[in-house]
Amino acid sequence: MNTQTITFFAIAFVTFIGFIIFRLRINFAKFKGQRGEKSVSKTLMQLPDEYIIFNNVYIKENGRYSQIDHIVLSPYGIFVIETKKYNGWIYGGEKAPYWTQNIYGTKYEFYNPLRQNYGHVKQLQSLFGYPVQFFIPIVVFVGNATIKGNYHKHIVIYKEELLSTIRQYKNVIFRNDILKEAVNKLSYSSFKTSETASEHIKQVKNEIKERNTTIQQGICPRCGGVLVYRESKYGRFYGCSNYPKCRYTLNES
Repeated sequence: MNTQTITFFAIAFVTFIGFIIFRLRINFAKFKGQRGEKSVSKTLMQLPDEYIIFNNVYIKENGRYSQIDHIVLSPYGIFVIETKKYNGWIYGGEKAPYWTQNIYGTKYEFYNPLRQNYGHVKQLQSLFGYPVQFFIPIVVFVGNATIKGNYHKHIVIYKEELLSTIRQYKNVIFRNDILKEAVNKLSYSSFKTSETASEHIKQVKNEIKERNTTIQQGICPRCGGVLVYRESKYGRFYGCSNYPKCRYTLNES
């Protein structure tokens, strides 16, 4: 058995084990995410009546569903809130595709929430037809997370800062009739049924399956480069051949 064959089977085995672990993690992450969203929903209920709150909203565009954690309509703008429940150190570039969670030296990647929330804003902008400056995207971390990055151009905060952050916006940009129209439009366009949620979960699982198939073929899921077997003082792993431009890695165990 030649080296290429051994490498192929090694990647396939690691991918299979990784897929099982990932399925367990995604179920646990879903549970954590729901707890985090409920915590933020409870916090938002402390806002005055002029703030209209929508939680766990599904919007369909081009045949695909997107789930938005919280949307707050107000005379001062539309707050689009993405909730993340994580522990440990959190860091990542503003334009990076993925951020990193570091818990006692163990690192996990998750999709850049700034990018994720930007997609939500673009969908809502398409729905309402309002200029992008009418939307205020906010990323909120719930739990024992420590935000290590500097995000001066974006709002990345802890849950305890959420209410004061929203209340900083005091310039009225929506008349009552326009705000009422926005509420009606969002109420009509959003979906919260179990079927919608199931379709969204199925969509996410298909994306994960495609990603794992790509890895099994020895291709970097991030940039399309070749996964190369490497060793370091921290152990053995597969890394992208386009390093340092692409820093994707897959641990051997």
